Amino acid sequence: MAAILEDVPVPITTLRLILRPPKAGDGVAMSEAKRESWSELQQWMPWAKGEIDETQDEITARNAHAKFIKREDLMLLAFDRKNPKRLIGSTGLHRMDWNVRIFEIGYWVRSTETGKGYASEIAKALTIYAFNALKASKVKINAAEGNFPSQRVIEKCGFQKEAVLQKDDVLPTGKIIDTYCYARFDTKGLGKMDVTW
Repeated sequence: MAAILEDVPVPITTLRLILRPPKAGDGVAMSEAKRESWSELQQWMPWAKGEIDETQDEITARNAHAKFIKREDLMLLAFDRKNPKRLIGSTGLHRMDWNVRIFEIGYWVRSTETGKGYASEIAKALTIYAFNALKASKVKINAAEGNFPSQRVIEKCGFQKEAVLQKDDVLPTGKIIDTYCYARFDTKGLGKMDVTW
């Protein structure tokens, strides 16, 4: 089946969050969250370079919306359920293989919301979603060498380390790093969670 015909139900809701695709007008919220978190994002995210630009973030939001419709990339924005205009972070299912049903989770949480369990909530919700709504055969999460908080989230969600790709990525600082690759093949042992779509 052509990827564009795949059923991808959204929004995804958890106890505290609404995860939905970006849409026109989201560039302002994206820039605001990134501006608050830029120094932290520049430590680990290869895309966190240069200056934050609301126009560019609006372009990113609209392009992400188009890619979502075409099922080329499933970027999601995580908004606070109690304050739906507040962007908590960005996530999604990326680099998917629709034939084999492999999906890769990515995420970041704005700096003032870290340490509150949001990254784990997002990762766990998307793992459950990928296996149940999208019939995944495998869900992956990668972490940069030295990004211990992200590795703790991944391991807390029961992902097992599959491989270390040596000298595999470049941080915004120019440092070449290894990539730690984790995977799950089902939701066994993940525990219950109130997540709907």
